Parts: sequence; structure tokens; C-alpha cells
Amino acid sequence: MSLRLLVVEDDPGFQDLVRALCERRGDSVDVASDGFLGLKLLSERRHDVVMIDYHLPEMDGYALARLMREIARPEDRVRLIGVTADRHGLASRRGADARFDAILVKPLDPAALYATLDRLAGTETPAGAAEAPKAAVAETAADAVWRRFGLAGRPRALICPHPGPAEAAAFGQAFVPVARAVEADLILLSGETGLPVLRAARAETPLRPVPSVDLTGRLPGACDVTFRVAEPASWAAVAEACAGFEARRAGLRAPVHLPEPAAHLMALLHVSGRDLALAGGEGTHTYETGLAPAAVMAAVLSLTEAGALACVATGTGVSVRLTEQGGRAAAGEAPGVALRRPAEPQRPPVVDPRKSAELARLIGEADLNRLRDRLMTQLSGAFARESDLAALAHDAHVIVAMAGSLGFDDLAAACRGLEAAIAAGSGIPDAVAEVRRAAAEARSHCAAAA
Repeated sequence: MSLRLLVVEDDPGFQDLVRALCERRGDSVDVASDGFLGLKLLSERRHDVVMIDYHLPEMDGYALARLMREIARPEDRVRLIGVTADRHGLASRRGADARFDAILVKPLDPAALYATLDRLAGTETPAGAAEAPKAAVAETAADAVWRRFGLAGRPRALICPHPGPAEAAAFGQAFVPVARAVEADLILLSGETGLPVLRAARAETPLRPVPSVDLTGRLPGACDVTFRVAEPASWAAVAEACAGFEARRAGLRAPVHLPEPAAHLMALLHVSGRDLALAGGEGTHTYETGLAPAAVMAAVLSLTEAGALACVATGTGVSVRLTEQGGRAAAGEAPGVALRRPAEPQRPPVVDPRKSAELARLIGEADLNRLRDRLMTQLSGAFARESDLAALAHDAHVIVAMAGSLGFDDLAAACRGLEAAIAAGSGIPDAVAEVRRAAAEARSHCAAAA
């Protein structure tokens, strides 16, 4: 079904990207560069979906969403999508779940955009739904809440430690308890005594990882996400974790020629999309992998030597993350997975060829080249020598979304590094030098390709 979209976004490049992606699939797109124009267009025309950038010049996206809810006619059933570079920051804002039907993260993933639009288009009540038998729609209130956040209904949950009858009945209001990890959509941790059960569940399903959920608020380091039944934002975070795990798990392939602990750890890091802390954060529980500590270190050493993991310094210690080579191996894109250590550290390519090719397929070479030209124009005036910290932070914030969306992952990473350095107040000269290097390489690449 084609949709009429309103995109409220002050970055012309991001406007063009969304327009190109949506018009290619048959949707129509109106654009507003500020919140006031967005309100005007929404009041004048019917829109099915409104995409709202969270960082707008006059008012933030949260405030704009509230105003749009107030002026929209109930019969229009307009859906609101928040767009932000900080998904967790927006999701954690109290009331965000009541304002937005979905949240998308910059840099924009076309597949995520299309899936979100398809989901929101399908939330209209079918014409014959009112005539359905009551038994077919007799569900708990939680089923409707989970559907609002994109799940089919209550997720199936393995509870650690195993609950008694009364506790199981309480959990059953929000989840469907199951007895085996292989049947679960997620694993709930209701107390510290459940950690061994969580470890055993992860060990039982090494190639089918599901999100682990902290119910106590005291064990976040061991889990992927925290859930509090009274906080709507945490429902959205759990639903997003379930959807993310499922999508990445669909592309998981069993690596060959790897010892079991290494294959297990590679699969978990790929599906969870997270780093693994090795040191730092004293007093907190480490992330539960399903492996004994000695096995974790053996797997880390094996994968690091093979070039599948890289060490990353954090504010509290050291973590490891999958490299591009490791991600390709986990997704089965490196046949034989005889992972070899690179001769010397290598930067990611200036442009990710797979992302670039997929975007060209979706929007066409002409539109892709036009968007790249726009990015190069932005870069020509960005990160100037005379820029103060506010200007540098603005340049990084504007460019990171388009750079990542167009496949300039090295430049996007450098922009994020500069934003983090400015926020922390340390390492700024090195971060500025890094972002200027990445910008120069991106411009040289496009000049050579022209």
C-alpha cells in the first residue's frame, strides 16, 4: 500500500535520502525543514506517516510530536516515527512511547525504514475485524502493548531462576513463560540466583542467541536490556532488542574451522550487536555469554589473532568487538572462515561497497551520486581550522547521518568519535585530526571516482 509521508527534518541531504528511498517504492513525500512548517502541512493535508527528526532548530521532536498528536484528526490515524542518532536517549524519555509509534536511528538503514513503514501501514484495523468472533480477539492487555511496539504479541520467555506457580502467573501477564531456552524469544533474569540458569540457557543455544532481560535493575551488566513493567520506554527497548536479535539471527551462519567457544562467542556478538567488556566497570556483573571465564578469554584470544575481534578502549576499561571480517564470517560471507590475522592494522574502506551497491539498487545511481555530491558539498565547509567546539560538534552531528547512510563508515565513525570526545572534554585534538583525515579521504575518493 502506498503511503503519504511527511518528513520533518532540517538536513537537506537526509530529506533527499528519505524522499528517494520512499518514492522508489511508490510512496509520496512532503518535506518540512522545521516544526512549524510541519504542523502547517499536517493541518492542511492528510498524511499516513510523519517522520520527525528529534533535533530540530525551533523545538525538539518530542515537543513537535505532542503538538501533532493534538492537531491530527482521529480518523486520519497518523503514525509518528522519531528519527534520532541517539535511539536510547529518545526511548528513555518518559512518555516517548505515547508520542511515537516507532523510532529509527541515524545513519538510516533502508531495510529498517521499509520494515517500519510496512508495519505501520499494517496496523490499520481491517474492515471486517469488528465482525470477528470474540474468542479470536480475547487477548491480554499486554498483547496489545507488545503489538504497538512491533511484536506479534507477548514474547515467549524463559525465566531465571525458574519461578513458582504464583510468580509464573504474574509473569504470564506480560510474557508467555516457556520451559526451554530453545523455545524462548528472550530470557528474563529475576534475581542474581538466576545467573547460572542464564549461563546454561546461553550454552544450550549457542547459535540461537536471544536477548537477556534484567528485571531487577541491579544486573544490567549481565544482560542486553532492562525491563520495568511500569516504564513504557522499557517495553519499547525490549521489543527493539527482540526484533534486532531475530533479524541478525536470520543471517547467522555456523562458522567452520573454529573451536566451539570461539564460534559461540562470534555468533553471540554478531546477533547481539554489542561489544564485550573484558576489563573495567568494577562492582558490576559482566555480560553473560554462556561460557566459563577461561573459555571466554580463550575465544577472545583466538578470534583476535584471527582478525575477527578488535580491542576497544572505553572510559572504564577495555572491550572487544567484531571486526568487519568477523561480521562477514558470522554471516557466512567468508567461506571456509580460515580467518587470518591481517599483516597490519587496517582501516575500514572509505566506502562500504556492499552498502553502496544496495543503496544504488534501491534508489538508482543518479540519485546516489546526487546525494554523494551533497555530502561532499557539506564536507567542503566542515571541520574548518577556525571552528570552535560548538561548530565542530554541529558538523559532526550533521555529517554522521549522511556519511553512514551512504556507506562512508570510516567518516561516520570519526564523526562519532569527535562527538564523544567533545562530550567527554578529552582527546579532542586527536579526534579532530581523525575526522579531518576521514573527510579528506572521502573527498579524494569521490573526486577520483568522478
